[in-house]
Amino acid sequence: MVFDTFRSATDPMLTSWLSFRARILPTAAPPQIRSADGAPGAGVYGVWRLLATNNRELARGTALHASPDHAWADAERLRERAAELSPTTLRGDLSTRHGWALRLDGEPVLMCSRWYESPGEAAAAARATRTHLGGAAITRVVNIGTRSGRRYRQTREPADLLG
Repeated sequence: MVFDTFRSATDPMLTSWLSFRARILPTAAPPQIRSADGAPGAGVYGVWRLLATNNRELARGTALHASPDHAWADAERLRERAAELSPTTLRGDLSTRHGWALRLDGEPVLMCSRWYESPGEAAAAARATRTHLGGAAITRVVNIGTRSGRRYRQTREPADLLG
């Protein structure tokens, strides 16, 4: 799993994340944009994404967190409860656009990161993602957005890269 941060409510990457989330979950309430100190619109926000071993994005968490620490806590909670997640498929705005979401207690907590051509393909991807989530490794590394729009990776805890 990787964690991304956005510097402000106007960060272009955040705008893109929110736009895709709105297309995948059109009936879900938009996430609150509040930083860790509670100030609306300013501060650092965190989201998490599940990646395959080849760094291909498999899924995105649906929540916008007040900080990377909140995103880590959410990812850890959902990893522990992966078996309880129920997959649902959905149709996009075109007949060849299908997506999925994993729900916990009826609420969407994880969503696809791309469109699929058929509902069967989307359903299979949702089931596979649920399986992968249960065994996912969480590394406390965060991708931080800069004012120029570039991103850099920062390790938040020591990592043994040789062991």
